[in-house]
Amino acid sequence: MASQPTQRDFPWIASGDVAHRGLFRAGTKAEENTLPAFKAALEAGFAIELDVRTTSDDIVVVFHDDTLERMTNAKGEVSNWGFQQLQKHNVGNSGLPIPSLPDVLEAVDGKQPIYVEIKTRLDKDIQKVCAGVRHCFEGYAGPVAVMSFDPRVVKWFATYMPKYARGLIIGRDALLKIRNRMLLGFWASRTKPDFFACDINLLPNSFARRWRERGGKLLTWTVRTPEMEQIARQYADAVIFEAPAVVGDQD
Repeated sequence: MASQPTQRDFPWIASGDVAHRGLFRAGTKAEENTLPAFKAALEAGFAIELDVRTTSDDIVVVFHDDTLERMTNAKGEVSNWGFQQLQKHNVGNSGLPIPSLPDVLEAVDGKQPIYVEIKTRLDKDIQKVCAGVRHCFEGYAGPVAVMSFDPRVVKWFATYMPKYARGLIIGRDALLKIRNRMLLGFWASRTKPDFFACDINLLPNSFARRWRERGGKLLTWTVRTPEMEQIARQYADAVIFEAPAVVGDQD
């Protein structure tokens, strides 16, 4: 069962649509999770979703994958590379290296909300990445939220940095088995999220419906087609999207 939403003052949560990894176009200078993609989202008036993880020297970088092969010409896990080493390798065709989270915060400068998805692995401690994100947020006045598939992350922010908006991400495994649904309810009560972000392929579902009926905010991801968008508009408060959903065909 969905827990009772916490009554906290984040009116910007789910108040507008969110560009997934920025308003990116694969194979161009505006590759996913790059400064040009985030700039494009700002210019179009969209909030931004991005992914973060840490390097071997504990710098928080904006990068989705655990490993470097898909988006760079380097190899291996991001966590095994130092930040300065990573700066020698560009992201796709962007001509730019992987940005740090402070780089992105400086570029966005409060113009739109940022949803920071914190990437973790169950076999690794979350302290460094959570503390690193918190450190990056210090002095930043714009609207930011943290979210994660990992409830340990959401619990960490609930405990140590409760002033920031926090959300749990619901993936396919979370609702497909009774045990997982029970665990989701348990972690929702422990972490008291300000929002959920649910896989579009799981909508509609009773968990999300009850959450919204109680006044909770629901985002859905990743909305990539007009058909998905139609479902999202009916069952969620805002969409985390990629073209052609929301913005149409950009070619």
